[in-house]
Amino acid sequence: TGLLFFTGVLLAIGALDTAGVLKQYATMITKLCRNSAVRLSILLGLSSALVDNVPLVEASIDMFRETPTDDPLWQLVALAAGTGGSTLAIGSIAGVTLMSMEHVGFLWYFRNVGLWAAVGFFCGIGVYQ
Repeated sequence: TGLLFFTGVLLAIGALDTAGVLKQYATMITKLCRNSAVRLSILLGLSSALVDNVPLVEASIDMFRETPTDDPLWQLVALAAGTGGSTLAIGSIAGVTLMSMEHVGFLWYFRNVGLWAAVGFFCGIGVYQ
């Protein structure tokens, strides 16, 4: 079922890209972040807490297709999506798996893992700076 879930999510991302929604979103958040790779990555990382990081990175690839592959933005996107997704259990497959296998509640995860993940997220962005 996990494979079907990711297939559906990636198909939805492809549909959004084809419809031009991702390009509009990229333009909007780039203006909002004033072309700052750090601000953009923080926004994407915090978004990754609500949306799983795999479709978020896939959407980022589609949104910033014209950005060169060696641009620092991609390093920050990888850092932000990977660590930002762990701030909430629903943002990473590891958090969802922990909740289901160990019968951990959402609030327990947030109090005991999420706050430390958020500290790691912001420290990682700060160190990269």
